[in-house]
Amino acid sequence: MDKQLEPLAHSPDRAAQRLGISTRAVYTHLATGELRSFKDGKRRLIPDTELQGFVTRKMAEAANS
Repeated sequence: MDKQLEPLAHSPDRAAQRLGISTRAVYTHLATGELRSFKDGKRRLIPDTELQGFVTRKMAEAANS
């Protein structure tokens, strides 16, 4: 029962994989403020909760259009 822990924050590359979009699209969403991130040293990290919120917001937009 040794469960692998999922990270709480992801690199832009890993965030892109989790969202199923390109890394370039992740950087575009970061630049427009649709996704928020933080830096830890030189690494940019995107919290998992931010990815989940992004998907929720996109689903709400799709439902309203």
